[in-house]
Amino acid sequence: MTSRLELTDVLADLYLQTPSEFVSVRSDRVRAARGDGDAELARRIGRLPKPSVAAWLANLLAARRTAEVDELVDLGALIRDAEKNLDAAEMRQLGKQRLQLIRALAQQGKQLASEAGQKVSPAAMLELEQTLHAAMSDPAAADAVRSGRLLRSLASNGIEPVDVDDAVALPEVAVARASRPVLSVVEKKPSARAVAEAEKKADDALARVAEADAERAAIREKRTALAGRRAELARERDDLAERLSALDRELASTEREENALSRDAASADHRADVATRAAERATERLRSLRKA
Repeated sequence: MTSRLELTDVLADLYLQTPSEFVSVRSDRVRAARGDGDAELARRIGRLPKPSVAAWLANLLAARRTAEVDELVDLGALIRDAEKNLDAAEMRQLGKQRLQLIRALAQQGKQLASEAGQKVSPAAMLELEQTLHAAMSDPAAADAVRSGRLLRSLASNGIEPVDVDDAVALPEVAVARASRPVLSVVEKKPSARAVAEAEKKADDALARVAEADAERAAIREKRTALAGRRAELARERDDLAERLSALDRELASTEREENALSRDAASADHRADVATRAAERATERLRSLRKA
């Protein structure tokens, strides 16, 4: 029994299941592996994480729209080469193609999901587009998407490498893919105009970074002040709650005292009535004796 081959087959099938069916299908595969007497395979299958909806959409595209995904990855390589060669005209042209291809491929993912009976939220579509953009921007992200076992969405800021840690289920298990030619572009000496345009873009990018950093610092300062105010209000609320509790206890005590005084007053009224009637009888008896 070759567990690696079986595990590869399980991975290829499992990560195409809809998010709502993933857990039940995974349980079925675990039972099947146990039934075959392969406890280790059952354990590895049982620990496979469930992908996000956006990651599942990317997995569908990698399996069902392989050529289109390959085209997207190739276009990303061409764009990186154009940026390296500082070819502004080519970068603009390829940039338009990138946006069109990402949106078209994302819509294909949505259609595949619809055919599988799965609704896709706008947020998941946005994450899918970000993931496809990351696959174009970074070779490691491209490999993660093309694995068909993506677990979460990816994002690229265009500067730093895309974070693909824990983004793929069992990345050590190789994925069999048909070989295909690698596209490349011929390097050429950049023109002075292209260099100037690239320098301006770099300066603009750095300015945007500075603006973003300033905005982020201002937001952090506001959040710190807000956190302090919230803590102050929480303390005031606790003080008021404690004062309210003390007032409730004092009110309950006065109510008990009032009830006791009410009972004492009723008893005193009764004794006064009895004494009054007794005095009236004694006075009447005295008058009778004096007349006699």
